[in-house]
Amino acid sequence: MYGYDIFHEKLMTTLINSVRENSNANTYIFEGPKGLKKHDAAQLFAKALVCSDVNNAPCCRCPACHEAQSGSHPDIVFVNCPKDRATIGVIPIREMITECLIKPFYNGHKVFIINDGDALTPQAQNAFLKIIEEPPQYAVFIIVCSNASVLLETVRSRAVNITFNPVSDEIVRSYIEKKYPNEPRIDFLVKYSMGIPGYVDTLINRGDFDTMRDEVLTLIPRLLSKNKAYAFEVSAYIDSHKENASEIYDMMLMYLRDAIIYASGESENIINTDKLEKIHLLASNYSMRILVLASDEIMLAKKMLERYVKASATALHAALKIK
Repeated sequence: MYGYDIFHEKLMTTLINSVRENSNANTYIFEGPKGLKKHDAAQLFAKALVCSDVNNAPCCRCPACHEAQSGSHPDIVFVNCPKDRATIGVIPIREMITECLIKPFYNGHKVFIINDGDALTPQAQNAFLKIIEEPPQYAVFIIVCSNASVLLETVRSRAVNITFNPVSDEIVRSYIEKKYPNEPRIDFLVKYSMGIPGYVDTLINRGDFDTMRDEVLTLIPRLLSKNKAYAFEVSAYIDSHKENASEIYDMMLMYLRDAIIYASGESENIINTDKLEKIHLLASNYSMRILVLASDEIMLAKKMLERYVKASATALHAALKIK
């Protein structure tokens, strides 16, 4: 779409029309799971905002559009989380504000894309709040994040929240067939990606994906066991794979989901079809109440992880609560 690979064309058409009608807001939050090309969407929106031909933005012909496409437009500024840090502190935001007070190089908008908005510290958000309360007319801010709830309410209330939801299986299938035409596991990947095409790239390119799936499935009975000693085993496993903790929780949730579905007599909707025998054992050995409780606690653990709680602590909390 206008030079970008976008999964939410209707949503982006609405945003682009707001530029053409001069009705765009000053602050946006692009929220949704990783793998939905929110960053590309933010860049496309920025391209429309800086386009010289407002009535046809983005025209893809003017110098501004060409510079935006190449990533060299002087009025599109990116704020990223430093590679050596887990958060975006107040200094990058103050630098952004200083840059914001300088008028655009061209006559259009000046766009600031804050990637990894979940990583903004409260101090950084409070500094940001000062500029979005009374922004320059030419300034547009786009916060790209996975979970807007980690942002301060005072920031959220001053922004237009744009939600990027998981897409249809048809879109995911088309993405796989186009990018990985020789992939033999298309049906499984379509189900497993849960409407997030970008997740397919992770699944295909990770050499330890199948190994981790097996390990996590072995871990599920320990998670559900009444023996509290197993809680520490679960915590230790998560701690040893803390860089993949969120993905491990997703695997747990999918196995628990499958067990709940199997117990409900809807085995045709199971995702992990290659693990059907063990899914059957989970459904047979544990009550629906325990399976649902475990799912709720794992979802809570994921939210804790997003708030930068230590991975092992989130796992231990979930395992002990289930017991």
